[in-house]
Amino acid sequence: MRYAGDDPAGSHDVLAGGLARALAAADERSPAPTVHVTGAASVGATRRTIFVDIVRGDTTTAAVAQLASVGLRSVPFTAEAECVRLAGAAGVPVAEPLLASDDPAYVGAPFQISRRVAGMTVPRHILRIVGQDRQLGSRLARDCGTALAVLHAIDAEAVPGSVGRLVEPTPTLAYAEYLRSVAAGLPPSPVIALGQRWLASNHPDEGPTSLVHGDFRNGNLIVSGGALAAVIDWELAHVGDPMEDLAWLCLRCWRFRADELQVGGFGLLADLRAAYEEAGGTWRAAAFRWWKVARTMWWCLVLQLQAAAFESGASSSLVLAASGRKAAELEYDLLMLIAPGTERGRPARQRSG
Repeated sequence: MRYAGDDPAGSHDVLAGGLARALAAADERSPAPTVHVTGAASVGATRRTIFVDIVRGDTTTAAVAQLASVGLRSVPFTAEAECVRLAGAAGVPVAEPLLASDDPAYVGAPFQISRRVAGMTVPRHILRIVGQDRQLGSRLARDCGTALAVLHAIDAEAVPGSVGRLVEPTPTLAYAEYLRSVAAGLPPSPVIALGQRWLASNHPDEGPTSLVHGDFRNGNLIVSGGALAAVIDWELAHVGDPMEDLAWLCLRCWRFRADELQVGGFGLLADLRAAYEEAGGTWRAAAFRWWKVARTMWWCLVLQLQAAAFESGASSSLVLAASGRKAAELEYDLLMLIAPGTERGRPARQRSG
């Protein structure tokens, strides 16, 4: 079957029909549903996001369907949905999973359906609102800190076995080895080599492991009224070091030029940390910096891999094609992070860029 998201204009009926069959098979006791595709939310590197309405009798449920595409998928949709349920039950704001399937028979690809949450996800829209009222940025940074502390308090033993565990021999040692393996498949880079040496020389003390979102950042947050309404896109969820989530949120690439606001371009690190600790989280400063370096390197490598997938003909995605141009920016960020005396990711004398 052709992947239903390849041609939105010509495949909406195929997609809607496949989703309706999957929903009917999952709940045979309820009236057979009808699914209407109402629009496309985005085309990402690893999944396609579609707005749908699910009609059962007199009830209409606004939902979002996500279909797997070419890219990095480390968590099966069924396991991802279980992670979201765990997080939601613990108190993290999430989009309720309605159905997840790793069977491509229904729509030509694994998929999941979640209840739609009203709000903004586009970073420039969020930052525009925050720019009009900085108190909203402080509130959002604190919301993120609280949500992450609640997430990181979830018992790792409750996480499905199909979710990866970055724990042996320690999270940082395991991640450094993973980065070496990824870099080995790409052309040599002096910046990456320098970053690898820094990581090897600066391993922080290890702390307890937990469920980690893996991609908690501006762009994967639904914001409504200046508050965090839901955390979405759990495809990189795993068990690991909780400081990884906090560091990833604070990388320069997710600030979208608002460099003075280290938390996603909308908030101060002090607000994020205070809320995280108030909600029971343990902040480890050395680990926070180590993970900022490690995840910057990872993103640089992923951008190169995505560009290579397009160049080789493995994918025709223009999203992947455009990724390669940003790898140099991540190399710059990596150098600024490991430069002596820099804790915020760039020397203080530099202007935001």
